[in-house]
Amino acid sequence: MTSPQLPFLYNGEDNFGLSFGITSAKSAARDVRNEGTFAWGGFFGTEYWVDPKAKLVGLIMTQQTPNSHGDLSHKLEQIIYSSLEN
Repeated sequence: MTSPQLPFLYNGEDNFGLSFGITSAKSAARDVRNEGTFAWGGFFGTEYWVDPKAKLVGLIMTQQTPNSHGDLSHKLEQIIYSSLEN
């Protein structure tokens, strides 16, 4: 479910498994998620991600419409990752 399934890269960077978006090395270099993180989000802003390298599971439950297109989830992820010890 977390192995790349598309013969092309989504949005020029990432791929999709059978149920999840998968963070590529290129995406990981510019953001907080590590390469291989798999995630999925819902219409009203719910976000779920698993980062095996950081041994981290995140679940953000929101019911927001119109949603902010990931702004809240992204800010919370940055706070969470910045609090982890390297």
